[in-house]
Amino acid sequence: MNVPSYSTASPDQRAVRGIFSHLADRIDRRLRIRPLGIISDFVADQLPHRIAEIKNSEQRAEAVKALGRGINAMLAAGDYEAHLLNLTQSEFGVAKTDIQYLLNIVYQMSAFAGLNHYDAELTVGERLRRIAALSCEREPSIDVLSYEDMILTNPVESDPRVYCLDSAGVEERDFCLGHQLIERDLQFAVDALLELRDQVGADPRWCLTLCLERLESANYILTRFHDHMSPDLFGEFREFYGKNPYKNRLAPSGRFSARVVAVSVLLIGEEIFRKKPQFYRDVYRLSEYYPRGCIGAVFGWLSSDKRSTGAQPGWLRGKAAFPKIATVSPVIERKSTQIRELYASCVDALDRFTRMHRKSALKYTIEPGRTIAGVEAWESMDAVLSQRLLTAADQS
Repeated sequence: MNVPSYSTASPDQRAVRGIFSHLADRIDRRLRIRPLGIISDFVADQLPHRIAEIKNSEQRAEAVKALGRGINAMLAAGDYEAHLLNLTQSEFGVAKTDIQYLLNIVYQMSAFAGLNHYDAELTVGERLRRIAALSCEREPSIDVLSYEDMILTNPVESDPRVYCLDSAGVEERDFCLGHQLIERDLQFAVDALLELRDQVGADPRWCLTLCLERLESANYILTRFHDHMSPDLFGEFREFYGKNPYKNRLAPSGRFSARVVAVSVLLIGEEIFRKKPQFYRDVYRLSEYYPRGCIGAVFGWLSSDKRSTGAQPGWLRGKAAFPKIATVSPVIERKSTQIRELYASCVDALDRFTRMHRKSALKYTIEPGRTIAGVEAWESMDAVLSQRLLTAADQS
């Protein structure tokens, strides 16, 4: 079983080096990806301007209500529900992102304007609410803007969906692009580890070397987040990706990268279960927030029932042994000392990645006192991120 890949291209190193350069003129829109016509045009070209107008308005409540009316009027002008169902899969992904971007911003700006729940729902409107529900029915997913919408299907390299203008908009685009490049690296690492695990005669040195190279590349990109992202510009766009103020749903977050889960399972699945079983409990508990295809494949590795729907398996409830066969460990145990050392380097690279993710998240959210995304109200961001570390967090 393989994990679906959204791209097989190598990362553009110029793009990696250019993220978080804080320039206002770097968004390249030469390739327009507009599956919903004027709706997509509005999201890609006009929405950041409308948001800025609302934020600067002296009558914010009326301004956000006008935004909702305008969106629903556009939806009423065509049979967008039928159009949505007839799109190809690649077009549908971007269309769903466009719809969820709209739904999210109407809720977020309604809260910004101080609307109560009833008025916020009126502002969202029936047409937007219905097409959003339809998008989640065609491709079952969480009914709010997700990590998959924001990162994996957002065409950030050619026609980005962002909420901010000028420098903040470019920083927002770079934030999404950086995550997308990391996801690409993680996919290559996953593919290499799956080949090692599943293919008889696979070259373990080649597989582990590729895995290590890609994890180091992901580490390099994540370090740019930590060292170069502007806290002030981050604060300008991060507010739009907060938890929906009217729904009991979590916000899009790097916590919900299924490829991080996949690499963790393949490399250190049994060890992380032994040391940090809460990691698995949370993945299963919050499975609907992860990209469905990738997390479904991971659940398939971890379950004796290949039709697993995300229900907690017996081994997580103490009723069976951890399925070590889901990992590369059985293969590594039979290899030479050199191969085991190369494997240990991959584990070290993954550990450094999870530590840098924790360090960056704490730097840009906890320390400045910003709104925390991707966690329940009763959860600690530090505790959530530390679940992925093999050793104590204070050793990072």
